[in-house]
Amino acid sequence: MAATERNAQVDVGGNREDGLQVLRRAAAALDEIATAPGRLRLVDIGANLGLAKSTARRLMVALVDIGFAAVDDTGRYRPGDRLLGLASADGSNLAVRFRPVIEQVARATGETVDLSVLRGRQMWFIDQVESAHRLRAVSAVGGRFPLHDTANGKAALALLDDNEVPGELLAEIQEVRRTGIGYDRDEHTVGISAASVAARLTTGHIVAVSVPAPTERFRANEAVIVDALRAAAAGLHDAI
Repeated sequence: MAATERNAQVDVGGNREDGLQVLRRAAAALDEIATAPGRLRLVDIGANLGLAKSTARRLMVALVDIGFAAVDDTGRYRPGDRLLGLASADGSNLAVRFRPVIEQVARATGETVDLSVLRGRQMWFIDQVESAHRLRAVSAVGGRFPLHDTANGKAALALLDDNEVPGELLAEIQEVRRTGIGYDRDEHTVGISAASVAARLTTGHIVAVSVPAPTERFRANEAVIVDALRAAAAGLHDAI
């Protein structure tokens, strides 16, 4: 009886680990197709995730079946309607909640102001107030940007544990924690610089407010931008 119970515990543990592995792979696959919607085929997803073709096929068939992914006639994948519905509802709620905060920053700086939320290992842009300047920085709402070379990504990383921060960024992220401001100085896009603040909500979401601008204008107005973002940080925490 004891031996049977021990064997059952081992089997359950194995199944649990298998289930976690499947979930991790599914999340990684969804991150891939969200980053390049309508561009990746099965072979691309498998190669990016280091999966055998048969494993990638089973994974993508399952995601399509439950509506989290969709595939077109050319075999290219995009996020499915069910996933988009969940994401848009969540993003819309956050966008409404923090719209006054980004409008305040836009009035103070005269620059484009973005609201984004951490999703996996990317920042998902969910709202924006666009600058009136003829030369301005604009990122599409719904776009996803990496963490390592963006101001909002670094601000979000500062709220994570050290083991979730790339080693080469650790010193910079420690400085972000000290100052509360994340910077992108011509890193993600040459000619564009940005600063950002982020906060973790009681729901667990990490949201960020960022101000991108042409680098020359960003440098000239950096103090104004940082002051506006510090006020925004207080607004984010008040809304928590």
